[in-house]
Amino acid sequence: MTVPVKITGTDADPKLTSFPNFDVQRDSLLSSNINSLVTLDSNNAPRAFSTHEGMRAQVKSIGLESQFDLAGWTITERFRYSAISGSTLRNQVFTLYSGASLPASAGGAGGSLRYANGPNAGSLIADPAALNGNGIVASNLLVRVDAEALDNVTNDLRATRVWELGGGKLTTTAGVYKSVQTIKSTWLYTNTLQDALGDGNSSLLNAFSADGTALTQDGFVSFNLGTTGTYRRRFDVDYDVTAPYGSLNYHLGDVAIGGSVRYDIGKVRGRLFGADLGGGRIGVTSYDFNGDGTFSQVELATGFLPLSRPAPVDYNYDYISYSTGINWRISEPLAVFARYSRGARASADKILFTSSVSPIDGSLTDPSAAYDSVKQAEAGVKFRTADMTLNVTGFLADTTDRNIQGGTGLEILRDYRAYGAEVEASYRTGPFSITGGMTYTSAEIVNDSLNSAFNGNTPRHQPDFIFQLTPQYDADQFTVGTNIVGTTKSFAQDGNGLVMPGFTVVNAFLQFRPTERVQLMLNANNLFDTLGFYDIAQNNVPANGVGWGRAINGRTVSASAQFSF
Repeated sequence: MTVPVKITGTDADPKLTSFPNFDVQRDSLLSSNINSLVTLDSNNAPRAFSTHEGMRAQVKSIGLESQFDLAGWTITERFRYSAISGSTLRNQVFTLYSGASLPASAGGAGGSLRYANGPNAGSLIADPAALNGNGIVASNLLVRVDAEALDNVTNDLRATRVWELGGGKLTTTAGVYKSVQTIKSTWLYTNTLQDALGDGNSSLLNAFSADGTALTQDGFVSFNLGTTGTYRRRFDVDYDVTAPYGSLNYHLGDVAIGGSVRYDIGKVRGRLFGADLGGGRIGVTSYDFNGDGTFSQVELATGFLPLSRPAPVDYNYDYISYSTGINWRISEPLAVFARYSRGARASADKILFTSSVSPIDGSLTDPSAAYDSVKQAEAGVKFRTADMTLNVTGFLADTTDRNIQGGTGLEILRDYRAYGAEVEASYRTGPFSITGGMTYTSAEIVNDSLNSAFNGNTPRHQPDFIFQLTPQYDADQFTVGTNIVGTTKSFAQDGNGLVMPGFTVVNAFLQFRPTERVQLMLNANNLFDTLGFYDIAQNNVPANGVGWGRAINGRTVSASAQFSF
């Protein structure tokens, strides 16, 4: 998750570095001193979730695949059932304060700060501006997401036949895809106050007002996200999809032409629980977590789920996808191709708890909200010989996206347009080989239905170029090479203010095979310990230099051995 980042310089040429005693590449706000996430669970019972559980996933799957011929047709049946559950716990920056200018809500304006836990528990922080040498006080979201069931069952039944027609071959395919996906999960948010200290040694903090009133309890600002009950949510929804499809592909000499069509029919049924749904549902109550017989200011802001007042989810949707293309082999090593496609993806849980789904009857307030569409045209050339390959593809894509941005729950409804080109190439001579690729993208937010100020801007995190290059040497007993990956600059946010600088990472690998059955491997990722960022939360350089974001991993070296028998 995001961590504190020192941001100086200008929007066009910022300097992004670590604060003293907190390395953005190696440190986390998760800490050995922060052991419990205290809140009411999905059944409104008090729980202290262990923060040391981290991320847990359990997947049990069983599948069946069969193929047989019938009256000239090849019938293929594929079935899979997966039972999926798990949970994740994360410590997410909500707001960062400079200790030199704390607001009253964080112990400033005549108030005070004390350590809530850790080796200095109870001690007064006399000079917050000098705290840990960086003066950072973080208001964080300590979040638990439980996935009780993400089960799915899928089945694909298809029939294929090849016909001799007009000197060429016509391949026909018809089939039916069927799936049922369950989403049964709970989001539980709490709000904490914390310092920023590396090596997993951060501590929770208690804040007091100028008159000594406690503004926190054991480091918790609230047992909720703020005091409104938002983002405490429970999902219990099933997605049922039936999709018949078919395709025709004709190959005659050096030309292949084809097309396909698919018709998706979806049914969505279920229930939602959460104060976000409105309609008289409340999501804040009082709970005496520490058992002292009274309600503190913090305990008065305890989030709970209105289990007796669920909102229904009950809507249907359908859409058609299609694709058509042609490939022409001009000569043995050279071919050109073109394709046009229209597809879509169901919006699924992205539109739940938004105005797109009525909390009264579960219907869609806007039928088009059920899915996001993608239209793409592409054309290119392919050149291949025994020693060299070169593929060049140009593309133009128009997409619609309904989504939830980050951990904030901010709703997005946008149309995008992107065009560009992809290049892939490889060359081999004797034991030496090199492969590489580069993508150029020019992207634009064509229309933001919720914030027109973003219209015409470049989407955040979208560089003009991304590239990779892998030279490699293969001998009888060893392989050695490097992998170079890079990106040019991009905007940190959709407002197109702050620029995230581009970066290039060099990885290296060595494989040694002393015998036929033994292989020893040494890998170094980010060999030169490059500092690069792929996420910054700010749209401009902050006046106090305090921001937050995500950096790429620092140098990581691993060794392994493989024995075959």
